[in-house]
Amino acid sequence: MTERKKRILKAIVNEYVMTAEPVGSRTLARRYDFGVSPATIRNDMADLEEESYLEQPHRSAGRVPTDKGYRFYVDALMELKKLSRQKSEFIKKGKFLYKENGIQEFVQQTSQMLSDLTNYTSVVSSPQIEESVFQHLQLVPMSSKRVLLVLITDTGLVKNKIIDLPERISHQELDQLSRFLNERLVGLSLNEISKEVLLELSTELINRISVTLRNLDFINKEINKNTLPKYGKIYLGGTAHILDQPEFNDISKIKTVLRLLEQDKLLYGIMDNIGDKEGVEIIIGSENTFDEIKECSFVAATYHLNGRPIGKIGVIGPTRMEYANVVGSVKFMADLLSELLTNK
Repeated sequence: MTERKKRILKAIVNEYVMTAEPVGSRTLARRYDFGVSPATIRNDMADLEEESYLEQPHRSAGRVPTDKGYRFYVDALMELKKLSRQKSEFIKKGKFLYKENGIQEFVQQTSQMLSDLTNYTSVVSSPQIEESVFQHLQLVPMSSKRVLLVLITDTGLVKNKIIDLPERISHQELDQLSRFLNERLVGLSLNEISKEVLLELSTELINRISVTLRNLDFINKEINKNTLPKYGKIYLGGTAHILDQPEFNDISKIKTVLRLLEQDKLLYGIMDNIGDKEGVEIIIGSENTFDEIKECSFVAATYHLNGRPIGKIGVIGPTRMEYANVVGSVKFMADLLSELLTNK
């Protein structure tokens, strides 16, 4: 692609993002200094259309970018916008919210903060359960055969589970069992606490304290599979921003997107398409594997705890998205989450 065509494509993307109206050659000639006539610009636009970077929604209208055009723009032409004053304000706000509310509440607040920065709908997954690291376990007696299992992870997740045991167990046995499991399991991710690991511990434990094998097997099963769900929660921010976009004036399109935002399982599937590496990923329109989002773009990043990927944060909006602002904002919020979680 020639340099002039690159400049024309970039200008069309910028104009269309601002106005939501097809862009014509006269508009470009009037607002940009390409050093050529509107007719030459029109010829270049025709070439870009033939190469599938642009399309003409109506015969008498100007051109708009295609998904291929947006892809070329974000890969080769986009200039990221830096956050300045807003950035420091959000750092202060983030640190305050984190200190006051803890990890889970802060992650939830982050979704609204990102939406405020971008004016699009934001999506944030709370820390992935399986990647959370075991921090503490307590077995609390409720009766001779009923126990409350309390499990705490390094991501601040606390889960309680009542276990009905097949046989009686004493307070002393529960204390011994709690101490033993804490000694052996602290530092392992929940994903690493497999049936095999617990079985190996059972063999060692049965020779040290008087817990019956049946009770031990029952408790192990609850730790391994039932104490925690596979995923955490999905938090949305600024859902109403969908209604601000002219692309979704069609009621059927609004319904499709709103139904998508109501389905956590589908949102997790979309977020799973984002890799765990550093940086921001952009999925544009038809690049999405889910039909429900093929008219939208998804810009997202992974946030980390001590270098471990534990959650995703991103923005959903029309393909006519202000990518330069969104990419910078998503990266900033992912980095802020990672920093606060790691340095808690």
